Order: sequence, then structure tokens, then C-alpha cells
Amino acid sequence: MTFRSLRERRLLSQEKVAEMSGLSLRTIQRAEAGHRVSYASLRALALIFEMDVDLLERELYAVNPSTEDFVEIPRWVRLFRDASRGAWMGAKPRSRRQAHIEEAICIGGGVLFLAASFFVPPRPIGTVLRVSAAFMLVCGYLSSVGTRIFDTYRLWPSTEIPWSQWRPARTVRATIGFYAFTLLILALFFTVLFSFG
Repeated sequence: MTFRSLRERRLLSQEKVAEMSGLSLRTIQRAEAGHRVSYASLRALALIFEMDVDLLERELYAVNPSTEDFVEIPRWVRLFRDASRGAWMGAKPRSRRQAHIEEAICIGGGVLFLAASFFVPPRPIGTVLRVSAAFMLVCGYLSSVGTRIFDTYRLWPSTEIPWSQWRPARTVRATIGFYAFTLLILALFFTVLFSFG
């Protein structure tokens, strides 16, 4: 059994456990990550979980973790995880909340572009807006699928990385440049396609 499963079974957040035990949030995060904590910290945690401190220590630091917490991850999911985390672009792993925010931004942007395309002349600006809307809606859908895969295989990081540390500034510029270039190519392709139609 892991510290996280003990905590979640009692419906407690990391912050609540830290507050109840009088320990720092960092200590709680270290315990949840599998690092050893002091015996005094274990005693404080044992009081929270209403367990004997020696039993808690054996549970947390057993060599063979419980099979109920183990989820076998297929190779295609591992490849998807590495690609979606943006490891090739130097990004740090997103939390579930951050993934939902990105999904909402993509879908909201797609709806806005689609709505705006009805208020401008059909060619070429309307076409560009519709292609942009389709692109953003597809990105939102793929983000949603990715979230479900991460939920199924429990791939979310245990702690959330703040947005300010999530991606370095140069990587953000590279990401924006990549999406702008992709949108430009798609817009040019569809503009040429519709101009001959």
C-alpha cells in the first residue's frame, strides 16, 4: 500500500494531511514520492491514519508494493505519454488540472474561430478561420482522449508543477511557432483548394 492510497482512502489532500500532522507540505510530498521520512514524522502520520507507527513504516517502505496499485502500461501508452508530455520539446509533465485547462482553451478557441468565420466574407478570411477552428477543435478532442488515457493508466504526476515552471520561455516560443506554422500551412492548403473549387 502506498502513502497516496492511504491518503486518498481517507479523502484527504496533501495540504490537509500536512495541516493535521503539523508537518510541512514538502515532507508529505516526500513521503508520497516514496522517500524515507524521520521516525517523528512517521509517528505524526500514524496518528492521522490511526495506525501503529511500525505497521505504517512497513506498509510504506515494503519492497514489494501491493498489486492493487500496480497498473501495467502498454508500450504504445508509454510512447504516447512521452510524446504528449512534450519531452522532445523540454516540457515538464502536466497535471490533470493543467490538461483540462489546455483542453478548454483549444475547444473555446475553436468555437470562437468558428463563430467569427460566419461574420466575415467567405473567402479567404472565412476559410482561414474555419480551418483554424477545425484545427483547434481537433486539438481539444485529442487532448480529451489523452486525458482519458492518462486517467486509465494513472500517468499523472503526483505533484503539480506551477505554470511558471512548466515550460521554459524559449520552449513556449517554439511551441507557439510550431502551431502558427501548422495553421499557416493548413490555411494555405485549404485556400488553394477552395480557390480552384
